[in-house]
Amino acid sequence: MAHPFLKLFDAALRRSTPDDNQVLVEAELLRAKGYGVEEIHAVLLKMQQELVRDEDHEVAKEAAEEMSRYLD
Repeated sequence: MAHPFLKLFDAALRRSTPDDNQVLVEAELLRAKGYGVEEIHAVLLKMQQELVRDEDHEVAKEAAEEMSRYLD
């Protein structure tokens, strides 16, 4: 079964552009709601590994890198 965050990130990916990373916005919203950064980051990394299109991969990579700033 897919992680619930993955569905949110997939929808955000479809709305994303190179200048407007909606996946990162969604990740930040989850963090602000109190979800664990480790969990968010892990889902972003998994998503990044599974993406084929370069544009999508870069969006997920940017979001994962930004979330990694909050890790200990």
